[in-house]
Amino acid sequence: MSENEDIKIEETTENTADTAEEKSAEAPKPEKPKKTGKNPFRSRKFKYGSLSVIFTIICIAVVVLINVILNLVLDRFSVEADLTANKVFTLSDESETYIRGIKDDMMIYVTADKDSMKGSGETLYEQVVEFLDKMEALNSRVSVKYVNLLTDPDFSKSFTESVSNYQVIVKNGSTGRYRILTISDFMRFTLNDGSTYSYNEAMMYVNYGGYSVTDYTSNAEEQLVSAMMFVSQEDPTVVTFLTGYNESDYSALEKILTDNAYVTQTAEIDKIQAVPEDTDILVICGPRDDYSLDAVTKVDTWLSNGGNYGKNMIYIATPDAVETPNLDEYLAEWGLEVEKGYILQEDTSYAYYTGMSLAVMQDLKLNEDSAYYKAMKIAAGSSFVGYYVRPVTKLWDEKSNMANTVVASAYGDKCRIFPFTADESWDPSQEEQKAYDVIVEASKVRFDGSTPIYSKVIVCGSDLLFNKNFTTASNYSNGEVALSLFDANTEKNDTSIKIVEKSFKAETYQLDKTAQITIGIIFAVAIPIIIIIVGIIVWAKRRRL
Repeated sequence: MSENEDIKIEETTENTADTAEEKSAEAPKPEKPKKTGKNPFRSRKFKYGSLSVIFTIICIAVVVLINVILNLVLDRFSVEADLTANKVFTLSDESETYIRGIKDDMMIYVTADKDSMKGSGETLYEQVVEFLDKMEALNSRVSVKYVNLLTDPDFSKSFTESVSNYQVIVKNGSTGRYRILTISDFMRFTLNDGSTYSYNEAMMYVNYGGYSVTDYTSNAEEQLVSAMMFVSQEDPTVVTFLTGYNESDYSALEKILTDNAYVTQTAEIDKIQAVPEDTDILVICGPRDDYSLDAVTKVDTWLSNGGNYGKNMIYIATPDAVETPNLDEYLAEWGLEVEKGYILQEDTSYAYYTGMSLAVMQDLKLNEDSAYYKAMKIAAGSSFVGYYVRPVTKLWDEKSNMANTVVASAYGDKCRIFPFTADESWDPSQEEQKAYDVIVEASKVRFDGSTPIYSKVIVCGSDLLFNKNFTTASNYSNGEVALSLFDANTEKNDTSIKIVEKSFKAETYQLDKTAQITIGIIFAVAIPIIIIIVGIIVWAKRRRL
């Protein structure tokens, strides 16, 4: 290449460079792009993280709200489950129905500390607290207050009776009527002699008689409901027991009445001018001595009520071989006779052989057409039992304004009479075999327009029908029968309540088979599956973050 060509190439290169520099100088320089940072509030992590925080806050708020609501519910309503085998902490349906229907303000005071009672480990005290909590929850008119007599000494001044620790006072806020109950008296003990006793009686026999306790039950529910019924009645039925003629023990019968809101009193017939005017029902229980003619006249004057009638008497014969000609003659005027002997039941289907060759203990039946049967609250599986019962014979069915109605009788027609006069030579086959009655009602009637008004005499063949061994036993309905004799002749047909005492013996916590299977499925299958499903959902959501 020549020198001239080299010069040209150089010039060309320089010119090109100059031209490029000029163009570069003339062209506007592009602006550098601004650095833009990623918005943290739009990131996936923030979105899911915020949702997690919000969800957590909502969950905590919901849990707190539910906790508050549940605490309010627990304060107002009883939602505890009673897992005891014999439901010692559960009120009966009858009690719940009665409490829900209370219309007066019912105030219940307990002179003890609630927490101490509930945590005492004593089933009776814990039961009382549970019952009172449930009663308060069932009706807003029922209020329970625990009172410390040391810090509130003026509390006892509002009651005429003395008030001490560990008592329950049931008071009607509308009428001011009240009844004081002692918690220790809620306990009933069965001793090895087969009889049931109150706390004080049982302790006496155990400490000084060498007896032992075989079972113990609570009648706290019955006592509490009875007290409410008692203070709620404006005009309670008054039952008067006549005394003065070597009468039988009627304490078991009296207890049944007081437990069902009757008012009871006693009157020694020879020491009063007349039967007390406030008496609604008169009771003569097993007199072993014959009434004087004056005593019989007082009774008849009261039953006649000046010809107005409207009075009722229950006469309970003694099973002892006694002579009572004046009383016998008076009962005959009402068309009734109590035979001189006992009923023997020869039908083995209804007889109990208690170590004797003769069945003097037997099942009895009530007349299902009578008002007494309708007034009964019969415990399931129970039977009405007679022991050394004398037949009560009707001398007529109807006569003038009088009528006789069978209330209860022995079963079947295979019965004989075992006479008081029987000796070793007595032959049962010589006695007539037939059916016998054991409780009969005799009545006299007058009419007020078209309304019948009666005076009645109900005669029972033995005071052993209402012996406490039978009236307190859960497998016998003698207590219900006794109560029906009074309820059917008052306005208490729909108000009295018969509650079964609850045993504390061998207390266990059991679930039936269905409950066991249900709980097993919930805790062993359902809950684990739910937890696994929730875990999978959470895992799947979080792995996309």
